[in-house]
Amino acid sequence: MTIDTATCPLLLSKELVDVLNEALADQQLQPGNGVALNFRDPSYSAEAGGFHPVEIGVDPSGKVLYITDFAYVGLAPFAELAKEIDFDFQFGLLQHFGHEYPISTGRELFEIWQRNFVSYHRMGVYELTVSVC
Repeated sequence: MTIDTATCPLLLSKELVDVLNEALADQQLQPGNGVALNFRDPSYSAEAGGFHPVEIGVDPSGKVLYITDFAYVGLAPFAELAKEIDFDFQFGLLQHFGHEYPISTGRELFEIWQRNFVSYHRMGVYELTVSVC
């Protein structure tokens, strides 16, 4: 499977596509299976901070369905991990802490998010888990 950028409503940078294709290259995926790519900073916590967990859903054809950035909300020890930013390409929505906007309004935010995510990935802060959907 390789990432299909043709139908995405926001521009996926070459660097992000390279990260995703690299993550998919090592997987033994059966035809017809999509995946959820989970990028986690193992040291991230409500108390210490760190790099936000990110989940990226990809359908069997390589189309990116969503990109979700999670963050702790609330004060420790009662903080909960919640969606902070959700780019839902399938439904054309941007969600930020539960508020919904047309995805086109998130173009600049998505560009900044991509640059940051790729930079963090290059720093080696994430551990990757791949789940078949």
